[in-house]
Amino acid sequence: PTEHFQTVHDDQDLPAGLHVRMNLATGVKEARLNVPDPNHDNTSSGLTIIDDFDIVGHEPEPEMDFNDHDHDFSLQHPLRPPPDTTFESSSFFAAVSEIEQRGPQNTEELIPALTDLEDLSHSYHWGLTLAQDESMVHKLFQFLLPSDLSLEVRSLAALVLGTATRNNPAALDAALSQFYMDEWPEGPLEAVLMALLHEQAPVLLNRMMFLLSSLCQDKRQLQRFLDAGGIDILIALYDAGSVGSEDQYKLRRKVTHFVVDNLMASDQGDEISLPGSEIDTDWTMIQLHHLKDRPSTIV
Repeated sequence: PTEHFQTVHDDQDLPAGLHVRMNLATGVKEARLNVPDPNHDNTSSGLTIIDDFDIVGHEPEPEMDFNDHDHDFSLQHPLRPPPDTTFESSSFFAAVSEIEQRGPQNTEELIPALTDLEDLSHSYHWGLTLAQDESMVHKLFQFLLPSDLSLEVRSLAALVLGTATRNNPAALDAALSQFYMDEWPEGPLEAVLMALLHEQAPVLLNRMMFLLSSLCQDKRQLQRFLDAGGIDILIALYDAGSVGSEDQYKLRRKVTHFVVDNLMASDQGDEISLPGSEIDTDWTMIQLHHLKDRPSTIV
């Protein structure tokens, strides 16, 4: 953290005591050190809303249901260019062009383009634009699969897809519509499960867990996860995160958050008792084994 506001990415953990704000013009969360401002009351810190447009008379948009498959979210929420459209548009399409033109022999040069896409995909507009690009979605899917690609490229591809579809039901619906057909019988979920079963690098596993959480906002994807033995995969993954490093500790946190956000939240509205700030091994493992032993029908 610095004294200047920086973008907070979805896979980042924030230390306590930061000044966090949400920029409504871009939809991006930002944070910095909590620097006292003599012009404002600094007795408390919290979430600051940055809004650069007049909201008088603005009609709130209806709450979006990720699992209402009777609606076409792309029509219900049409693309509207973000405020800083010239710079962001040129950056987005330059990154897309770079990725589409690169062959397998020079994929390390993809890293700056993937980084730019991940940053832009925090925006609802660019996340949906990316998810509607069939060629790009298939390219990113292929990057997830085991290959000679570097771990950084593969983990960035997972981060881009996860960011674009996170809390963006139209983007998630658009991305998933590119799969589960004759030419593409499997989708990102199957690639994620394969990585969680066979990969060992904590950085890659953490980002695959992030993508898994984004995909399982859709109940059909969550059911696929359960049908494929996903609970057993999480149990093995949680055990693998028991050895010492910060990345492995973070992996355990990702598993715990997935259980709470995607599995226990659908448990007939039961009140959830969360573990404390330190990861409670017994709590998480008890929940996983409880989930494993019960019927696994979500939809």
